[in-house]
Amino acid sequence: MNQADRAVTVTIVLSWLLFAVYYTQVGTLNSPWFLGFSLVYMWIPGIVALVLARREGLRLRLWARPNRWWLAAWLLPVLFSLASIAASLPLDEYVGLAQVREAIAARSGAEAASLPEWALWTALIVQALLAGATINLLFALGEELMWRGYLWERTRELGFWPASLYIGVVWGAWHAPLVYFLGYNYPDHRFLGVFFMVVFAVLLTPWMLYLRDKGGAVAVPALFHGTLNAVAGLPLLVFAGSADPLNRTNDLLVGLTGLGGFVVLALANLYLRRLVPPDRESAG
Repeated sequence: MNQADRAVTVTIVLSWLLFAVYYTQVGTLNSPWFLGFSLVYMWIPGIVALVLARREGLRLRLWARPNRWWLAAWLLPVLFSLASIAASLPLDEYVGLAQVREAIAARSGAEAASLPEWALWTALIVQALLAGATINLLFALGEELMWRGYLWERTRELGFWPASLYIGVVWGAWHAPLVYFLGYNYPDHRFLGVFFMVVFAVLLTPWMLYLRDKGGAVAVPALFHGTLNAVAGLPLLVFAGSADPLNRTNDLLVGLTGLGGFVVLALANLYLRRLVPPDRESAG
């Protein structure tokens, strides 16, 4: 077993053992305990990466001087999310921000709910960007120390695209118990959701590796990851099949984690192939 496979095995065993404890004791996404569980779950890969890297003398560059690639990592998830709305229009009925208006009206009154659509979108995006660069980044950093940190360093010799595939499959499979048992991202299609989660991770990984090398630090894909987690739910606010978040009929269709998003990400990767030819060893 090579170093990458050993790291993956240890990470998945520890993560899934923690999940088994959570599932048998709590077992829902809606529990107030889920936030704490998710923080620990997301940091298990990071802790394993830090321990192995120190033991093996491998440097995981956490931080570097911010540059334009950090800005790209912060804004690209927003672009991908909004583009997935356009790509999803043939797949479900677009209803706009009606759900958001209803929630605002219930909390703040009808006057606040009458804000123009552009103002609501601006508020949602700004809120997501702030969350992506703060609390979400801290959560995501635990994962990125492993997936785009340790594993990338240990699989560079495979070449950029084969390493992207390996890391993407592992990253997606790591989510499997969350998807299948808790309905994470795909509450109404849990079995197929596991496979969709793997495809989603595979499609995301090339851009995250590219930004990791161009930005010069693991914090860059962590910023991308944190912002992605903040904006990925926006497309679900505007389609009829997402009206009930616990009974969505369009899990596999709309948004970044559905077919619409897969089209967007596939096209983005086709463009990335022009920047990173298949015979390149690294994106840097």
